[in-house]
Amino acid sequence: MSFVNKVLRRSGFTLIELLVVIAIIAVLVALLLPAVQQAREAARRSQCKNNLKQIGLAMHNYHDQHKCFPISVGWNQITGERQGAFSDKVFMLPQMDRQAQYNQINFNDFPYEPNWFGGSNVKALSQQLPVFNCPSMTYKCNNGKSNHSYSINMGAQGQYPTQGVTVRDGRNDGFACYVGGGGDSSALVTVADVIDGTSNSVAYSEFIVDGTGTPFAQQVKDWAGDGWTQNPAALRQACMAQNNDDGRQNFRGGSWAWSWTACGASYAHVMGPNENPCYNTSFSDWLGNTLQPASSLHAGGVQVLMGDGSVRFITNSINYQTWVAIGTRNGQETVSDF
Repeated sequence: MSFVNKVLRRSGFTLIELLVVIAIIAVLVALLLPAVQQAREAARRSQCKNNLKQIGLAMHNYHDQHKCFPISVGWNQITGERQGAFSDKVFMLPQMDRQAQYNQINFNDFPYEPNWFGGSNVKALSQQLPVFNCPSMTYKCNNGKSNHSYSINMGAQGQYPTQGVTVRDGRNDGFACYVGGGGDSSALVTVADVIDGTSNSVAYSEFIVDGTGTPFAQQVKDWAGDGWTQNPAALRQACMAQNNDDGRQNFRGGSWAWSWTACGASYAHVMGPNENPCYNTSFSDWLGNTLQPASSLHAGGVQVLMGDGSVRFITNSINYQTWVAIGTRNGQETVSDF
């Protein structure tokens, strides 16, 4: 055989050589893919942090103009209906450079909510705004219209499970501002009301949208107990003892414009970070309104906005009493490092 023929016969790869190359490429991809995914998640987490900072800035600019934080829970003061109550996010639109959108809102009508309400506010309030959505939250409900994944903190309060009435003892409140109606008492919140200090009090947190197919969808627990408690720890234990149920959690995250807790307008510090929520639909819409936790798709914990505008990452392993303490603005607790 000539030298030329030998060279020509060796010009290609053997099967073994090809398999080795493919194996090397597969190993490299396996090594690089997690790094790429981690980098992307780090970028999403950074954007989530920036979103919370923007909400904090808007909240304080609103306070500067109106001498209180924006109304977030309660009854519509024009229509007198709780279904017509607009969320704090609606009132902060001008502070988020959305004055034109705010001017389109008809406050004599309902806020847009895809399941029930439409009316004249569909155009103004049916948009999914990036600043109200954690980019790690890929799940959607109601076709993604008006979805959001940040809630204002309503404190660490007990409740009457059989009546659905939140117990407010004056020391367990968060930043959620209540407006009276149907027997509720009005309670606007100012910086002066944050007795524990704005750096020790959580104002907002992210939460997982509980639409069909999300991780929490089959983990929401049914609250059907009797009696009541003002002790957040006792209420938490009662929730954790319930069986799983898939009630109305698919509302959560469905409308940033409506102040209803079930839509994600607020959350509470009764359940720990990323613990399963507890909510009942078979008896009353209002049961479990203090059992909606802070939650996220970021590994290991949740990001929260403190009252001073800073953003902290809180791990799932935080001491429960510390979590309850930073969940109140006026509990007068001694808070250790967290």
